Amino acid sequence: MAAPPHPARPLLFLAYDGTLAPIVADPEAARPHPGVPALLGRLARRHPLWVVTGRDLAALARLLPVEVDAVGLHGAEEGRLGGATTRPALERYAGVLSALKATVPRLPGVHVEEKGGAFAVHYRQAGDEPAARRALERWAAAAPEALEPIWGKKVVELRVRGLSKGTAVARLAAAHPDRTPVYLGDDVTDEDAFRALHAAHPDAVTVKVGAGETAARYRLPDVAAAVAYLEEFMAE
Repeated sequence: MAAPPHPARPLLFLAYDGTLAPIVADPEAARPHPGVPALLGRLARRHPLWVVTGRDLAALARLLPVEVDAVGLHGAEEGRLGGATTRPALERYAGVLSALKATVPRLPGVHVEEKGGAFAVHYRQAGDEPAARRALERWAAAAPEALEPIWGKKVVELRVRGLSKGTAVARLAAAHPDRTPVYLGDDVTDEDAFRALHAAHPDAVTVKVGAGETAARYRLPDVAAAVAYLEEFMAE
């Protein structure tokens, strides 16, 4: 793949884990790349920018103390880091999610990450990852039809069907028709956003950070390369 270009008028969508911060075993210890907090502040003063994440925004704000717009919980939450947020679709299923959380398989190395009513189940530290995955697949299959399992890098969570990072960024991009969407992401859940932006914007710059199959048009090898790419927007 060729190096990603730098549109003159970008609309920036940036994933967090694996893009602005290295992947680590403990999600609560996923600190951003050292240059990221100051860089995001500078970029957001020049261009419209959203951090797009599967995390809940209150938790992300503790790791990334920068006041920028953000989409959380894979499209189910929107607001501002360190400020007000809304999650109306998710709140309708609060009771169902709470009941499902109580039935997560209790296996060594499998742990639940709380997300303010929502939750994710990580199995990165499981002694037998294939067995943990099979158990979680059975658990997820029992969820109501209104919820769908989304699988990331050794993690699964349940989201409201019909909501995704893709639906969120497509709507935000439609509100900025004079801007070229630029999306950087590393995870399976970012593929929804890549495809949604391709469908709506023929010139969208979609960038896969790291290895693996992808629908993105461009690739950067790691977090450091993603930060270097973003720095170049400030040099123009």
